[in-house]
Amino acid sequence: MSRALDDIAPAFRAACERWPNAQNLQQHYNDLVRTYEENGSSLIELTKSFLEAVCWTILCELGAKRPNSSTPTTTELLSCVLDALGLRNQRGVGPLGKVISGHNKLAEGLNELRNQDGSVAHGKDGFLDAISSCHARVYLLSADSIIALILSAYDGKEPNLLTTREPPDRFGHLNERIDAGCALNAEVDMEESALVVRVLAGAQTPDEAIELRVPPSELLYHLDRQAYLSVLEALREVPPAEWEQESEPAVKGEAEASEAVSEEETALSEPAPEPAKIQPLDEYEGRYQDKASALYEFVIHNLLNGSDAQARQVLQFVNGLLAAMEQLAVVDWVKRPSERAKVRRAIKRLLSIQALEGLEKEHSESIVQWLVDAIPDEA
Repeated sequence: MSRALDDIAPAFRAACERWPNAQNLQQHYNDLVRTYEENGSSLIELTKSFLEAVCWTILCELGAKRPNSSTPTTTELLSCVLDALGLRNQRGVGPLGKVISGHNKLAEGLNELRNQDGSVAHGKDGFLDAISSCHARVYLLSADSIIALILSAYDGKEPNLLTTREPPDRFGHLNERIDAGCALNAEVDMEESALVVRVLAGAQTPDEAIELRVPPSELLYHLDRQAYLSVLEALREVPPAEWEQESEPAVKGEAEASEAVSEEETALSEPAPEPAKIQPLDEYEGRYQDKASALYEFVIHNLLNGSDAQARQVLQFVNGLLAAMEQLAVVDWVKRPSERAKVRRAIKRLLSIQALEGLEKEHSESIVQWLVDAIPDEA
């Protein structure tokens, strides 16, 4: 076959160019080109498989109904695609119906040819060592015409944005609308080592903002793959971080001391409340005095299973925490991850100092949530 595959059957390449990130299609296309150029005997299988891959891709793109069978035939796949594209096969309804019916028959023909003539057809021994040029053109042009029809119909359909492999620039009109109608706010969460981006669209209130938390690895991987590799290369010369060097301390006291130091070191990256405020207190008469009883009951009944054996220590912990909240409950502290992180660290330090039996640092998130519900986010 002297002419290139793209010259006689351009729809195959057109499908690949439409979905450049569809690896299955790309691999099928490369195999098909190689087989075509070498007069390989697996041309029927690859032609049929490519057509089916196009059908599956469009069904996924549109989020359309799939075939009922777990092993659908080419005809069943094509029927689902035509339904999804609004090209139903209604016999006798005008010229288009006849064209669609013809394409269905072409798909059936490909299926039968593959079953009979293919070198690896359904376990049968192929009786052709090589496919003639004439036969190859029949197989290719049949599939090419079907794919061309599908792509033409697909041009008028909006893909499912949740599943599509289309590149972002395909949705330029939607991108412009989002870019013009949104406000962005970004900060870095030092505790979780993540970029926090909040997107506020239209008339949304700050409470309704969409929050994205992106660690460095995901940011680099999706936006700049070369930078991702460069960072990996740079880290090869850096010793593992302390948290990666797991060595169990000899006694529990050493573990707690080490953990407390780690909390203190972490806090250095952000301004912390005054140390004098983060300590257990016997009495508290500050701004949140009316919350003391409710927080005490929460700790006793929800976290300590109703045991009041450490009632005095719990009250000291509650008083100290509420006193610290006078500095921690700044404007929007509930919405700002960095400010909530300060509250979380203050709770952990108080727990470490107070050493209440049964109350662990793992309970800090429950206490944070109680404070979120009980204390307004504006000082």
